[in-house]
Amino acid sequence: MMARWSLVLVAGLTVASCVEPKPGFEASADTSLPTALASSSSAVATATTMPAPTGEPFVIGVVNSEGNPGVDFPDFSIAFRAAAEYINSELGGFGGRPLELVVCATQASPESSQACAQDLAARGVDMAMIGLDLFVAYGTFESAGIPVIGAVPVFAGDYSANAVYITAGNLVVQAATANAIVSEKYLGLKRVAVIAADSAATADALTYLEPALRAGGAEFAIIKGGETESDAGYRSLMQQAAAFDPTAIIVFYSQAGCVGLMRARADLGIDVPSFASTACLGDSVIDAVGDAAVGWYFAGASGGPESDDSRTMRKYVAEVTGNRPEQIDRYGFTSLGWDQLLTIWKVAANLDAPIGGEAINDAFRSGRGRFWASDAPLKCGSVPALPSVCLFEIPFAFYTANGIEPAFGGAQVSALDVLEF
Repeated sequence: MMARWSLVLVAGLTVASCVEPKPGFEASADTSLPTALASSSSAVATATTMPAPTGEPFVIGVVNSEGNPGVDFPDFSIAFRAAAEYINSELGGFGGRPLELVVCATQASPESSQACAQDLAARGVDMAMIGLDLFVAYGTFESAGIPVIGAVPVFAGDYSANAVYITAGNLVVQAATANAIVSEKYLGLKRVAVIAADSAATADALTYLEPALRAGGAEFAIIKGGETESDAGYRSLMQQAAAFDPTAIIVFYSQAGCVGLMRARADLGIDVPSFASTACLGDSVIDAVGDAAVGWYFAGASGGPESDDSRTMRKYVAEVTGNRPEQIDRYGFTSLGWDQLLTIWKVAANLDAPIGGEAINDAFRSGRGRFWASDAPLKCGSVPALPSVCLFEIPFAFYTANGIEPAFGGAQVSALDVLEF
C-alpha cells in the first residue's frame, strides 16, 4: 500500500485512570499500569544517548471523553500514553524529569468534566491536557492555576477560552478548505456542492464553511443525507451533487460514508475535484475503495512517503495497544494525540526557564512554539477574535494514480484569507 501520513511512559511512568464520581463520593483512581502498557514498557529500548529522566515527575493531567456512545475517543489517551513512553524512553523526559500522566475519562456531561477538573486540581498536576472534552471546566483549572493545552477547539466558546489549542478545529479546517477551492492561488473554483450528514457535528462545521465560501465568492448547494446511508443512498447524494453542476465537491462523512461516496463518484464518472477530511484517508477506507480515491483532496494531510516520525508513532502505539505497527492507522485522533503531546514537549525542550506548566504556557502564548509534525510556527493569540487558537494554516494531500501526494506544491493553506470577524 502507498504510504500515507498526516499532519495532528517509560521509565518512571504512572498512568492513573479517574472515573466519574457518584454524588457524595470522591473520584477514585487506579494508579497501576494498564496490562498492555505494563507488558510493553520493559520491551522499549532507549534508542538515543540522552540520559534517562530522573527526579520529581512532571505531571500532566489528561481529560478525554471515553466510554460514552457517540462521544468515545480512546485513541487520544492511547496516543498520549504512547507519546509519553517515547518521551521518557528516547527524549530524556520533560527537562530531564520523567513525564507522568494522570488520565481522567469524562462521560460527555458537564458534571463529569467538572469532576475530572476538580480531581486533577486536587492532585496538583503541572498542566491539564485536553484530548476531546465537550465541557472543559476552564474556570476550575484557572482557579487552581493550572494551564490548559488542548488539541481541537470544539465549540465557539473554546476559541476564546483561557487555554491554548495547538491545532485548527473546524473553523480553520473549513475555512482553509474553502480557500483551497476558491482562491486563484490554488484551484480558483466558484461552484461547490456540499454533501453533508444531518448531524450536530456537521451543522457546526457548516457554520464555518458557508461564510468562508461566500467570502471567497463561491455559489454553493448543501445536499443533506442521513448520518448513515445505504450504497444506493450515497449514490443518490452524489447524483444530487452532480445535478448542481459543481466545479468542486465537499463531503462531510467518515468511514462507511467515505467509502460509499467515493465509489459513487467513480461509478458516476464525476471527475471534479472533491474534498474530504483525513477520516476518509484511513487504511480501512482506502483499502475498500482503491482507485476510486483518485481525484480526492484531504484536508490536514500532507502526503508523500511515510516519515520516520510516523513509523515511530506506529511502533509506540503498537506497544501500548498490543498490536503490530502495521495495524496502526496513521490518521485520525491517534496521530493528532501523538502530535499534541510531542508539540508540548518540543516547546518545553526550548524553554529558557525552569520547566513548569506556566513556563510552557507562556512560551506558547508568546509565539515561541512550533508544531511537532510540520515545524509550522504556532501563532497563539495572533488573531484577537480567536485568542486560544495557535494554528491557522493546514496542508492538503491529493490522491493520484501513484498514491497520496502533497497538494498545491506542499503549501500550507491559510484560513485567514476567507475568515471574516
